Amino acid sequence: MRGTLVALTCAALLPLAACSDDLPPPTYSGGGYDDVATLIQRTLNQRAAALTADDATRFRRTLDRTDAGLLDSEQVYFDNIAQLPVGRLRIRVVEDTITPIEGTDLDGGTEYWAEVVVALRLDGYDAAPVQTRDRYRFVPTADGSRLLVGSTTDYGWEEEHPGNAQPWDLGAIHVERAPGVLGIFDDWTDDDADEVLDAASTGRSEVRAVVGSDDDKVSGVVVYSLQDPTFLDGLAGQTVGDPDRADGLTIAVPVDSLAPGKGVASYRIFVNPRVLDEPDTVVGRLVRHELTHAVLGPRGRGAPLWLNEGIAEYVSVRPMAPGKRRLPARALDIGETVTGLPGEAEFAGGDAEAWYAVSWWVCEYVASTYGEEVLLALLDRLAGGADQEKVLQDVLGLSGAQLAQRGVALMTTTYGDGADGGYGG
Repeated sequence: MRGTLVALTCAALLPLAACSDDLPPPTYSGGGYDDVATLIQRTLNQRAAALTADDATRFRRTLDRTDAGLLDSEQVYFDNIAQLPVGRLRIRVVEDTITPIEGTDLDGGTEYWAEVVVALRLDGYDAAPVQTRDRYRFVPTADGSRLLVGSTTDYGWEEEHPGNAQPWDLGAIHVERAPGVLGIFDDWTDDDADEVLDAASTGRSEVRAVVGSDDDKVSGVVVYSLQDPTFLDGLAGQTVGDPDRADGLTIAVPVDSLAPGKGVASYRIFVNPRVLDEPDTVVGRLVRHELTHAVLGPRGRGAPLWLNEGIAEYVSVRPMAPGKRRLPARALDIGETVTGLPGEAEFAGGDAEAWYAVSWWVCEYVASTYGEEVLLALLDRLAGGADQEKVLQDVLGLSGAQLAQRGVALMTTTYGDGADGGYGG
């Protein structure tokens, strides 16, 4: 999602209006660009209305039709949006970013760059419209009465504003659906859409059966599986997992990244295409792991990484027969060295897969000894950076070192020499 987002409320977005050819050419009194902003906003209103109504003819009227390349790329964008369950779509110009392009007034009209805010809510999947920012070029008509979209790409600006683009902004997508799931695929991954959608649709109920859900605003989940990972650029701090290494990610999509207080619009998951050739059981387990993060949402935010990831692993294997719950072989070797609960450094290192397994079995120990409700209570108590040792003593009567060693002991007893190098989170 490329770029930063601008702080707006949906109520501040201008209402849609029909485009008029009768508006007089812009003037520049007062040293500002009020009239230019009016023309730009009028075009953006028409663009948003056309996209919402799936009106291709009206959409093309907002574009510079002398540019064949622009028409082709914008047709792809139009087709992408047409596949989405658009609940709300508004586009607003950021007036103080309007910049005239030097030298363009020689042929009869000045062109402008301006940043715009696109507010898009996926019906049934987002609790609020997601606001993203982009930079468009606007060119005048021959009579100067209108400003049309001449480009939606500014490579320099985009490089400086990573993490702003959605997959549908970047190239052709294939949208597939299953009960409670909206899948975003491309030409490379669409053949595997059924497997991913089945895993996600079934997994939602399986995950909720363990961790529950208090979210009545959003009934579905968005799942991405795309060969081009560009939309993951710049997502530091918005994902559960490392975008450069993970087989799966949970993405917290903010309503407005420049206004954290507005909260999160939705939690979406990414399934790396490299796992799609794995057996269904592996894909299903990965999807349930990410769905656990998505269903939990903000619950447990600030709790230790081992607990968040351990719970996700614990939940991911619940539908599987115990004999099918594979363990990375390296986990037993790491287990022999464990003296305490893992921290972020362990999860960032080369043995991260093994530490996922250790965390999983610490959670298995808590759930089997004290009950699942205590495991989830531990997540709540440790949220917000609470003192780990104090909470563990209060809830379990154990230190972190004792808990880690008991989890490893249970793992070793269960697997012994039988670990087979399976999935690791």
